[in-house]
Parts: sequence; C-alpha cells; structure tokens
Amino acid sequence: MPNVTIEDKGCRGCTLCVDVCPVDVFDYDTGANLAKVARTEDCIGCLSCFYVCPSQCVALTDVDHLRPFHRIEKNVALLEHFLQAKTATQTLTAEDYDEALKDVAARLHALADATTETMGRGQKAVGRKAGGLAADHLPEMYEEIGMSQVMTRMQEHFRHSFDFDFTEKDGEYDLTFHPCGLVQVVEGAGQKVGDAVLCDLFHEYWSGLVSAFAGQTYRCQVPQAGATCLMKLKRAERH
Repeated sequence: MPNVTIEDKGCRGCTLCVDVCPVDVFDYDTGANLAKVARTEDCIGCLSCFYVCPSQCVALTDVDHLRPFHRIEKNVALLEHFLQAKTATQTLTAEDYDEALKDVAARLHALADATTETMGRGQKAVGRKAGGLAADHLPEMYEEIGMSQVMTRMQEHFRHSFDFDFTEKDGEYDLTFHPCGLVQVVEGAGQKVGDAVLCDLFHEYWSGLVSAFAGQTYRCQVPQAGATCLMKLKRAERH
C-alpha cells in the first residue's frame, strides 16, 4: 500500500497537495500553517501530491514511478501507422500555428506573473523543479547512454521550438540557441530577452532537465541573450 509523508520543515503551507489530492488524504492545519497527512490509508499512489509540491517535501514509498513509454516518438509513429491516421501536427495550418502561438504566449506570461506573485525570489526553484518533472515524461532519454547522445536526442525532441547546438568539455556543456523559442514571446510583451521572468524559468527548467538525465546537479549561466542565446551548464560543486 502506498505510504505518503510530509517533511514539516519543508512545507510552506501552500495547500497545493491538499487541493490536488483526489481522495482527500491531506488536511490543512491552519494554526501551524502546514499540510498534514490525515488519511494515509486512502492514498492510491497517483503521485499528484509528489509532483505538485514546490518544496519537494512530499515523499511516497511502496509505489512504482512508471515512465510514460507511450510518449516515445517512435511508438507514436508506430501507432499512427497502425491506425492509418495522420497526427494532428500534420493537419495544422499556418493560421492554426499563429493562433496557438498567441494562446501559448498569453498563458506563459500568466504563468510567469503567477509564479512571481506566489514564489517571489523562489521562481528559479520552480523552473528547476519543472525541468526535473518534465524529464520523467521523456523516457526515450533514459537508455543508459552517454550525455552527448542525450543532448543529440534533445536536439531532435525540441526541434523547431528550441533549436540549439552544443559543445562538451570535461562533462560540461555550452548550448547555443539560435534563437530560443521564447524570444518572440518575450519581445512581443515588450520585455528584454534574458531579463524576463520567463527566461529565468526556462534557464532553470533546462538545468533541471539535464540534471535529471545526468543524475547529478548542473547549474546554468547565460552570458549572452538575444537573437542568439548562449547557455553554459556546469556541474555543481559538491561540498
């Protein structure tokens, strides 16, 4: 049976786990401003609380963390052949893409504003957490291959939105985006590329992705931002 616990020292009382749990495992202690596990026997192991917690203080044991292998692009292509039906991306028009860009831009800016309002200076932690969670949904990256091969697969996966080249030296990486897919979104809002909250979130998101794939922590520096963005990913020093 799944066993869920909360580390009180990490809980910030955001109530996200309380709100997201489909079977009401948690209660909110208003006096202590903490979420509490009230009905652990009702836990179904859906991992919603684990993924949503911004402090990473929710832990689940005795439950399998399964990778979504149905998301692998080769499997999607096989299913398309089996069903004899085109995927949605093959039927979209240029007008559809323009409309989607407007919608995504509005949602991204709303996300950035909400993150800043809620987290303040903790926005970078949100981006990094998001990258770590997203890594679980890219199972094709996990095949016990080297990081250079992982980077090559990331080039393929993020093509047309985050096209990049990379160089590697001593296990550290320089990524050149030309340009990053957020440039049009950021500039469209009258913001400066590299200084916008969305840029911060994306930089940390990428660090979280690479850290998850590599099994060690990487930190990012962005010495150049604009039409061409340069991101340096360096392994964090261990103390």
